[in-house]
Amino acid sequence: MGRLSALAGIAAAVSFISAAPAAQPEAVPAAFKTCVAESDDARRLACFDAEMARLMALPPPAPPLTPEEKFGARGDLKRDIEERGQVAEPKLEKLAGKVEAITTRPGGELVVTLDNGQVWQQLPTGDSLPLKTGDDVTLKPGALGSFFLVGPRNRSIKVKRVK
Repeated sequence: MGRLSALAGIAAAVSFISAAPAAQPEAVPAAFKTCVAESDDARRLACFDAEMARLMALPPPAPPLTPEEKFGARGDLKRDIEERGQVAEPKLEKLAGKVEAITTRPGGELVVTLDNGQVWQQLPTGDSLPLKTGDDVTLKPGALGSFFLVGPRNRSIKVKRVK
């Protein structure tokens, strides 16, 4: 008797989910709809158990990226985001941050890590920008998909996002 009431509860839950106005038809997997249609209680339970086991084995979907996380993503970074099903179109006009770490490449170009985890590398233009850890910086888009890192005293260097 307990098993039958459990089966009835599962069927009622799935019926509720598929009939709920907020649930879109594609939100309920087709396999669950097939399970609901099963008239034999034991087969219906086995169907639900198998489908739940399959769903539990799937990796969880990636959470949507924020506009800040999308800002400046180009090339490989943009492709990585698009592969996760998220379009990398910047919605921000500029991005403000604080310098967390600075390293220098062999050619003298800066590699700047911001407090949000993004890493920006200076392009070899010959320009210099005196930066130190803790400085407030702003990243602004330039022409033709370029970006500028603006530091103290409104001085800037051309950069690309590497992480």
